[in-house]
Amino acid sequence: MTTEPQAGSPGHPLVELDSTAFATRATPYAAEVGTASDGDLWPTTWADDDALYTANGDGRGFSADAPWADIVVNRVDGTPETSLTGVRLAAGDELGPVLTDPSRYNRKPTGIVAVDGDRDGRDELYLAVQDLRKPAAEGQPPHPAFDDAPAATIVRSLDRGRTWQWPTEPMFRDYVFTTIFFLDFGRSNERASVLGPDGADYVYAYGLDHNWRDSCSDVVPDPVDLWLARVPIEAIQQRDRWEFFAGTVGEDPVWSGELDRRVPVLHDERRVYPGTVTADGMSVLSQGGVVYNQGLDRYLYFSWTEFSWEFYEAPRPWGPWKLFLHKEFGPYPWWGSDPGTPGPKNGGYGTVAPSKFISNDGRTLWLQANWFNGVDHPPNTYHFSLRRLELTPYADSTPDNPADPTANLARAAGTVVIDRVSRHGRPEVINDGSTEAEEDSRDDSRKDTDLWGYEWPRAHRFDRVVYTTGTISTDGGWFAGPPRLQVRQRGAWRDITPTMIEPDYPADPSVRPRTAYTFRFAAAWGDGLRLIGRPGGPAAFTSIAELEVYYDG
Repeated sequence: MTTEPQAGSPGHPLVELDSTAFATRATPYAAEVGTASDGDLWPTTWADDDALYTANGDGRGFSADAPWADIVVNRVDGTPETSLTGVRLAAGDELGPVLTDPSRYNRKPTGIVAVDGDRDGRDELYLAVQDLRKPAAEGQPPHPAFDDAPAATIVRSLDRGRTWQWPTEPMFRDYVFTTIFFLDFGRSNERASVLGPDGADYVYAYGLDHNWRDSCSDVVPDPVDLWLARVPIEAIQQRDRWEFFAGTVGEDPVWSGELDRRVPVLHDERRVYPGTVTADGMSVLSQGGVVYNQGLDRYLYFSWTEFSWEFYEAPRPWGPWKLFLHKEFGPYPWWGSDPGTPGPKNGGYGTVAPSKFISNDGRTLWLQANWFNGVDHPPNTYHFSLRRLELTPYADSTPDNPADPTANLARAAGTVVIDRVSRHGRPEVINDGSTEAEEDSRDDSRKDTDLWGYEWPRAHRFDRVVYTTGTISTDGGWFAGPPRLQVRQRGAWRDITPTMIEPDYPADPSVRPRTAYTFRFAAAWGDGLRLIGRPGGPAAFTSIAELEVYYDG
């Protein structure tokens, strides 16, 4: 479904999803809830006292006047629907030393879990900490920062994060399993019992080798495998008690204490945005979070790249994992990162969805994501910040909408806009019932394919689509060939053929701005519809003011 890249620049191909678990999935381009905090990453856990415990890197945490630290532990109370408050608990050397070379590495939190391992009726906190390469100090030879993680360990708190105990040696070293994040099984790990009678006796942890994300300078290999381990809840700091996923017998997992027998639960070699950060593009597996969504009975892994989110789902902790959301934010600077512009639109790193904030039916989650925009360069989301993720499970349905040439299905209940990327972060303007506002996909990447469209929670019939263009410029705004229409049927996208476009679409800079192009075709059905094609112009983008969908019958 992709076309050849335009000459003279690397191609940025369209990513198609392989998961059919959800009929619709929706999350905004910008954070909806911010907090008075400072830092990045923010892995989280829900403890028996109903508080959320989280750790940040490189900041002050939930304190405006405390010293900066490379690692800070915090407690957060409340909910995003009401209000969130936080307090800083411990930082820096209070959590343990840098275990390799402190002149070249500092500490970063990668995962945290609350569980009653000593069975005293009160949770302990276990925090995974890695040594991550830091920027070269003055007088040191230059070295790429944040591009290798050689060692990791796990520290423990018996008093809800105020004081900590740590091993004297790394638990994991030599770049193997050195980015660790725990499977979030809800309050006090209580939902681990879903894995069977002994499930709650274990904590489950995922790991990456070499680095926490794409190693942009290639000083170590990029992570392309996600690994899984388990350890008894009473022995989390005992390396010799860890067991690693080594495959399955039927549907039952096999566990081995030998690290070299491990088998990845997810292998993904995809590269995105070639020619931006790296020539061949960025790898897609990164430090994020895995949570068990009890309402949907699914495991969700939230990964990311510098410019995109890569979200996976699976029926079991060991898979099979499938991509259910790929959301592009475009290369920096993101819209809103420049002073005086609306926003911010941002993705971010260390993406997690705290189990405490998942609705009972599993359909509403709150994503935490943050990004650094400079010390004195607002607006900024370099803090604990949240936005909603709405999921509608897929259910096979039969279209039953009656013929009605006045009923715009783009405004039907449950409609979710889908796009390749929206420069201003406002894709909802394409079905707001007005052609006054517009969006475009300009992000200075060489996209092979562009798209605008919709997903619905059930199937509909349609036979007419009206595409109203936005602004056309010498740089782009049009499709470089007559755009195609596609419908989604049971998870697969299919071309609608033949179609008739009125007026003729010239597929060049003579495309008229603010003009309605009407597509007519024999009746089709599906629970998704999209306008798709190669973006035109030197900047390779398209523009849109409205996309209407009708069934005239």
